[in-house]
Amino acid sequence: MIAVDSSALSKYILREEGWEGVRRRLEEGGISLEMALKEACNALWKRVMRGEIDGKLASRVVEELMRWEILRLADERELIEEAFKIAIRRGITLYDSLFIALAKAMDIPLLTSDERQSRAASEEGVEVIRV
Repeated sequence: MIAVDSSALSKYILREEGWEGVRRRLEEGGISLEMALKEACNALWKRVMRGEIDGKLASRVVEELMRWEILRLADERELIEEAFKIAIRRGITLYDSLFIALAKAMDIPLLTSDERQSRAASEEGVEVIRV
């Protein structure tokens, strides 16, 4: 099991460099936050708005993502207090801290492509897998 943050999930659905590594990790079992789905879909929307991806194709990707059973979702409310403390300690956003709090609470690695979040997670004793 691995905690998957927004940057890793976005990399996977946008097929950005390194997306295959994200897929392999997801196949082993992943857990994330509802926020990651929203952020990944927003990244896809940006690509549509810039004309880089067809809107119909993007809509199909979102539909498939919503039916996905490969990624479990944790309850963010249970993580807010610890995430807020991490955000203050490490000077990072609450959003990024939520994924660190998830990995800490479950004692699992964090999958991310975010450099700042990686450093903060390591400082919090979380194993980080960069993609």
